[in-house]
Amino acid sequence: MRLIHTLLAALAAVLLTAPSVATAATTTPLRSDFTAQASFAETSVPGIFTVSTSGMGHASHLGKITVSTTETLDFVTSPGTLLVRDGRLVMVAANGDELHWTYEGTGSLPDGDGESVLTGTFVITGGTGRFSDASGEGTFGGSGNAVTGLASLSYRGTIAY
Repeated sequence: MRLIHTLLAALAAVLLTAPSVATAATTTPLRSDFTAQASFAETSVPGIFTVSTSGMGHASHLGKITVSTTETLDFVTSPGTLLVRDGRLVMVAANGDELHWTYEGTGSLPDGDGESVLTGTFVITGGTGRFSDASGEGTFGGSGNAVTGLASLSYRGTIAY
């Protein structure tokens, strides 16, 4: 009986001191919708602008969010098409956790009212807090107005964290 107690104590000691096994993050659907106000700045190249935005919305896994972006709008490289390049997006949850993304896309040239239809792809590149090791990808769509600077976007894809 003493041998069984000794073996059980040894087994408990091993289990309590063994490193925990990390579980793989599960990929789940991600949805986000937000509106943002853009600020445009000319670059040294006519027809290419840097843009920064800030806005608010909602995202699965984060709840109510604030959003900030930076990107390049290129009306020159592909005549007749708006190119969205070098996009960087940061979503911040109410508790301060951040989710970081990169994105790129295309859009229609602004119509007479300044509206452009936008589509593209994104990649989740990490974040802070519970999203420090986040990954994922997907597509986005929406519209932006070159006159008012207002944009309304929807992101759909997957996330693992």
